[in-house]
Amino acid sequence: MKRIETEFTKMMGIDYPIIGAPMFLISYEELAAAVSEAGGMGAIPLPNFRTTEELKKTLIKIRERTDKPIGVNIHLSGRFDWKEQLGLCLEAGVKFFISSLGDPRLILDDVHASGGRVFADVINLEQALKARERGVDGLVAVACGAGGHCGEIPTIILVPYLKSKTGLPVIAAGGISTGAQMAAAMAIGACAVVVGTRLVATTESRALTEYKKAVVQAGPEDIVCTDRITGNRATWIAKSIESFDRQPHVRSKRWREFWSAGQSVAQVDEIKSAAEVIREMVQNYHEACKRLVSSIDPGKA
Repeated sequence: MKRIETEFTKMMGIDYPIIGAPMFLISYEELAAAVSEAGGMGAIPLPNFRTTEELKKTLIKIRERTDKPIGVNIHLSGRFDWKEQLGLCLEAGVKFFISSLGDPRLILDDVHASGGRVFADVINLEQALKARERGVDGLVAVACGAGGHCGEIPTIILVPYLKSKTGLPVIAAGGISTGAQMAAAMAIGACAVVVGTRLVATTESRALTEYKKAVVQAGPEDIVCTDRITGNRATWIAKSIESFDRQPHVRSKRWREFWSAGQSVAQVDEIKSAAEVIREMVQNYHEACKRLVSSIDPGKA
C-alpha cells in the first residue's frame, strides 16, 4: 500500500504516521511489534514493568518479532528507575521516546547520541512552551476525547495552536480511530497520530476480553472524564468505574478492572488484528484524501 510521507515518517523511517499508543497494562510485545510490522510505530509504556529484568525480557521479545522502529513512553518523575530503563531501551535500538511527568532534559543527550528523538506529552500551551525550552524534538498533543489521561482542548484546536505557537512537530492524540480522522489531523498540521482506543480492541492487545468487547459495544456517550481515579483528568468506560471507591496503587491489580477508552469508541465496530487496523486506516486515509481532492477539482476524481 502507498506510503504516507510526513515529517515524522521521514524522521523515524516508518511507512505510516501511525503510533500505537503505549497503553498501561495493554501494550506489550505482541501489540508493539504488530503495529511496527504493519508499517506504523509500535510503542510500550515503561510503567508496565515492575523490574528492569521484566523490561529487558520484553524488549528481547519485541526484537524477536520485528527489527523495525519501536517507541516507548518513559516516566521521569522518579517513581521508576528511568536510568536503567533508558539504558535497556537504547541497547534495544529504541529511537522514539515520549516523555511524561518529568524533565525531558534528563534523557535528551543520551537519546540524541543514539540518533533518537524525544517528544513530550502535553495538554496545553504552557506545557508545550516549557517542553520546547527544554529542547524536545516535538510534542504529543493530548486532546480531550483521548483515552486515559487527557486535556480539555479538542484535537482540531490543540494541534494547530501548539504548532503555530511553538514551531515544533506536533503529533495528534485523541479521537483518532480511522484513516479519515487521521487525514483530518494531517490537514490541521499534525505530523503523525497516536491511536489507542482502536487498538485496545485487537487480538494482540492484552486487554481483558470483556474490556475489548466493551470498547466495541460502547458509544461516545458511554465515556466519562473524571479525575477521581488517578487524581488527573482521564477518560473511562463509565460502567467499569461505577464501583470505584478509592485510588488504587500504581502496582495494584485493580487497574485491570478500570477500562480506559476515548470517545473514538464510536468508530470501533469489531475486534481485529492490529495489522488489519493499520491497513484499513491507511486505505481509509487515501480514500478520504481522494474525496477531498475531487471536491476541490471534480476533474481529478
